[in-house]
Amino acid sequence: MNILQNENLIIESSSFGAELTKIFSKKYDKNILWDGNKKYWGRQSPILFPIVGKLFDNETIIEENLYSMTQHGFARDMDFEIVDKGDTFVTYKLTDNESTLKKYPYSFELIINYTLNDNSIEVEWIVKNTDSKDIFFSIGGHPAFNLPFYKQNDFSKHYLEFKSKNDVEKINLNGSFTDDIIPIGKLKNLQLNPEVFKNDALIYTNIDEVSICNNDGSKYVTISMEDFPLVGIWTPYYSETNSTAPFLCIEPWYGLADSINSNKIYKDKKFINKLSKGKVFTASYNINIH
Repeated sequence: MNILQNENLIIESSSFGAELTKIFSKKYDKNILWDGNKKYWGRQSPILFPIVGKLFDNETIIEENLYSMTQHGFARDMDFEIVDKGDTFVTYKLTDNESTLKKYPYSFELIINYTLNDNSIEVEWIVKNTDSKDIFFSIGGHPAFNLPFYKQNDFSKHYLEFKSKNDVEKINLNGSFTDDIIPIGKLKNLQLNPEVFKNDALIYTNIDEVSICNNDGSKYVTISMEDFPLVGIWTPYYSETNSTAPFLCIEPWYGLADSINSNKIYKDKKFINKLSKGKVFTASYNINIH
């Protein structure tokens, strides 16, 4: 594990998947990030690349050839190289190799930067096209935060607060795949309860900021993702007990699962990103601990 800390936070990350594995608040003497208990979900903050969500039949067509890829892509299960590290930052890199080319026939560099600033962590993604042609990709974050924050509370004693410059749309799921897109205008607050997640993740467009708040109005964590096209919000739902897992994922995305009527052609996916030869894509979001 690679450790960064300041007077407020301790964060840890792993070369496997370039995954953030710990956010510890010295103020609260608590772990903010989910611990990866496999009883509920064995991951903590995986990097989603080069797909977000699922492909129809776990297959996609790239340049007329059929490729197989499981949910959220391969980056989360690969060893990254540490290419730079300082007192407050660490940089990981993954490049195409024999294994990736069997699933995704493009040459690329994927760079993940974690930077510790006061009470926040900046997560930066850099995708470089090192191929001789255009490449296409999706990328996303999947950080999971412990909830309830205080053990004496329950999940339903929290709400989400949203900020957005533009009107918001909700993208409904049909199983694991996207379906209707519903305009909802401005989205301000959403009271949490288990049944909110009966149909899997909530997906919204044009959200710039999401805060997890206690019902008394105090904020716990804010995820700032200005100009990101999509955010997913998820926790496992258990219908037998009408309950959820003890964490909540706030997921900034540049990409989306296949639609229910997908033609399987990779470059036709909704919210896919196109990157020309030699060009670089950069995006970042911040996790702020209050």
